[in-house]
Amino acid sequence: MGNHQISITAEFVSLIKSKNNPKYYYFVSNKTKKISWFLSKIFSKRKMAEIFSNRIKISDEFDKFLERNNFDCVVEFGCGYSLRGFEYSLKNEKSLYIDTDFSEVVKTKKQILDTICEKENIKFPKNYLLISLDVLKNNIFRNLDRLLKKKNLFFAEGLTPYFSEEEYLKFITQIQPFVSSKNNVFFSQENFLKKSSITYKILRKLVVFLTKNRSYLKFETKEDLINYLKQKGFEDCQGYYKNNNLFYRIN
Repeated sequence: MGNHQISITAEFVSLIKSKNNPKYYYFVSNKTKKISWFLSKIFSKRKMAEIFSNRIKISDEFDKFLERNNFDCVVEFGCGYSLRGFEYSLKNEKSLYIDTDFSEVVKTKKQILDTICEKENIKFPKNYLLISLDVLKNNIFRNLDRLLKKKNLFFAEGLTPYFSEEEYLKFITQIQPFVSSKNNVFFSQENFLKKSSITYKILRKLVVFLTKNRSYLKFETKEDLINYLKQKGFEDCQGYYKNNNLFYRIN
């Protein structure tokens, strides 16, 4: 998944989240609005709402995980246009939040956040950092190690499903040095084998065509994922199903 592919995907997610948080609408271009309008003419409002709701539930689970745990530093990989880190930093001045993504996304996001701050009369939080990072090409440890604190959380929401098994292995291999510390946690979400309606499958294929992104089914069950991780040297890992999604953590 390259720079030219991620922006429209991030905008679609922002459009979905704008239903609950109007600030996300700043990130939605006219092109994405037109595509959304086009999809609404093909699929029923109920089906669109169902799919939107499913995506929001993924974000909600990450938000709840963050609320239930205390960390000195949070690093989010493939943050897209999520406002989680920005808003978390405003409320938690003693914690550091680091958002990472492709340079194109980071540049656009910073510009729009500056606009939000100006229009909403918000002071840009000093404990919030935006860093350009390609997790498949750059050395993650070298880019982040100097910034980390005593207790760190690493997030990957909606990112790894876009990775092939080869790309996924490369990514988690880079994560391994971080989770070797008992104070650090990695939390993510992955695809698994599940039944979907024909309408949903058609819509997913259309979204793949429009965004030029495809997702991979690397694990059929939670057990497949956990066994895979343990085979790769991650001893302390747990997974669970919730809202028709598969979440997991590595300690």
